Order: sequence, then C-alpha cells, then structure tokens
Amino acid sequence: MKSRGIDVSCFIRLGCWLGFFLAALFLNFSPLTAKAATGEDKTQARLIEGARKEGKLVWYTSIAGDRGEAIRKKFQEKYPFIQTTLYRTGDQHLINKIFAEAQAKRYLFDVVAITGIMGETLKKKGLLAKYDSPERKFYPEGLKDPSAYWTDFFLNLTVIGYNTKLVSPKECPKTYEELLSPRWKGKMLCDDKAFYWFANVLKTMGEKNGLEYMKRLAEQNIQFRTGRTLIAQLIAAGESPLGITLYNNRIEQMKMEGASIEWQALEPVVPEIHPVGLFAHAPHPHAAMLFIDFILSRECQEMIAGFFYIPSRIDVEPIVPRMKKGMKILPFDFSIVDEYPRYVKLYRDVLMKK
Repeated sequence: MKSRGIDVSCFIRLGCWLGFFLAALFLNFSPLTAKAATGEDKTQARLIEGARKEGKLVWYTSIAGDRGEAIRKKFQEKYPFIQTTLYRTGDQHLINKIFAEAQAKRYLFDVVAITGIMGETLKKKGLLAKYDSPERKFYPEGLKDPSAYWTDFFLNLTVIGYNTKLVSPKECPKTYEELLSPRWKGKMLCDDKAFYWFANVLKTMGEKNGLEYMKRLAEQNIQFRTGRTLIAQLIAAGESPLGITLYNNRIEQMKMEGASIEWQALEPVVPEIHPVGLFAHAPHPHAAMLFIDFILSRECQEMIAGFFYIPSRIDVEPIVPRMKKGMKILPFDFSIVDEYPRYVKLYRDVLMKK
C-alpha cells in the first residue's frame, strides 16, 4: 500500500519492530530488577566508602599459607586502599587464640576462615555476626548457615588413597566393609585427627553398629600419622599401600606432578567444609564485608579451583570434575558440634586404642 509515493508498509513493519524492542526492554529492565540492581550497587558503594575510612583488614585463617597469601594479594590489588593482613595457623591453635582474645576483650581481627566444626563452634559462642552477602545466592543449602553467620567457600572430600604400583584399581576397597579384609591388616595409614569423619561414619551406620565397625577396624593395626598431606606423600613413596581419611584434591594435585597415587571414594562421602564468617567485634566491618563478598565471588572461587580445592559455589567447577561429580556427599551435620568432644574421645579410645 502506497500513499504519495511512500511505502506505508515500511512504517508498519518499523512500528512492529519498535514495539517488540520496547517490550523486551521492559521485561529485562523492569522496575523491580532495576530497583534490585540499584540496591546492590548502593550497598556496595556504602561498603567501599566505609572501608576507605577504615583502611585496614585482618584475616585469620587456617587455609594453607601460599593459597591464603594469593587470596590476600588479589584482594589487596582489587582494593588498594585497604591494608590487608593475613594471620595463618592451624585450626586448633587458631580457635584457642580467638577464644583467648575474646575473653580478654582484645578484638584484633575482622574475618575468620576455619575448618568445618570450628566455624559452627564460633557461631554458637557468639563470636560471629550475621552477614548475608549477595554472593550467598550462588551457594547451596547445607553449605551455608541458614541465619547467614557463615558460608562455606571450599570443600575437601574424604577418600581412600592407594599406591598405584602396589594396589590395582580392582583391588582397592570400594566399601567400608572391604577395609576389614585380612589383606589390609597392618597396611593402612590414617590421620590422627579425623574426628569429623569418625563422627559421620557413626552417624551413618548408627552409633551402635558404627562403634562395632570401628572396633573391628582398629583390629587392622592402623598406623596413625599427623597430617593428611604427609600420609599421601608416604603412600606415594610406597611406605604403605593404603591410606584412609585422605583428601582427593591433594591426591589429584600429586597425580599431576607424577606421583604414584590414586583415590577411591567410599559412599556416602564425608566432606570437610571451610566456613568464612564476619567476626562479631570486627574493628573494620565494612572492609570485612567487602572481603567476604570477594572470597565468595566467582573471581575468587576460580582462583580456589586453581589451587585444586573444590569450590562450593555452584557455578564454578573443580579443576578436575571427577573430584566432585557423581558422588553421594553427606551434608554438613550441625548436630555433631555439641557432641564433638565426645567423638574426639571415642576416636582415641576406640580407633586409636589410647
């Protein structure tokens, strides 16, 4: 259809396309979406403004020193106006330090990242503050505190490790019951502090059956060592064919370096979580919240994957997908926290026979 030499159909088509574009624009940028985005931006701006005034951050952690330093350095580069200090030590020493400082009302740090059971203990002692980071939406239930006191930022999964020159994949135990075979008597190494693994096995089997199992396992003359990395190194060196309560991420890293070691999961797999939380008396709270946002961000989680850790964030995969894929993993069991000292005693009395 034409009028005065002008093709009216062109205008009709142009109008349709314009209407479609405006509709799409409205759907993607509705007032609700814009409001949410603006709200997050304003919150971030307030945190940055507060952190500039504070100028400092102190992070207490039990993560391996080189990995912690890499995270600290990256955060410092992102926020050069925050002087970031890292204090690293083992879990037990760190929690003792935190308790002692809190009792003396010496509030010296802002953020803590510590292993599993210790994070929940700090919460119960009133030493963590709530912080519902916007990044928490990328973390599954069970790996974050329902009340936003902490969020797990990476996992270790407890597995069997074996020397590939001494044990074939077919021979390696696939179940807990197979660990009781006479073949493995006197040939297994175990970490002397695998308390959370022990508690979970008892929970899974039922305490009566679990204790009976552990008594039978103790008859296998297990050799105990301090440190799972050390045990993995001893397995790879051929000093023992089998190690229980090892971490599969460390074994994968050793395999990449050419070590003669492999792993086998016994399901359900017991995880070890690493919660990060805001100290209840943080002297630099704005910087602390920025740091928690960072450590939970995709950027930092990809760094963590590069350390051969298993990121807890749902949109970041481990560097070796097999480390997590297709396994039945137990959720973190909060009920163990209150009875933890009892499980420690049982571990030593029953499994270690001390």
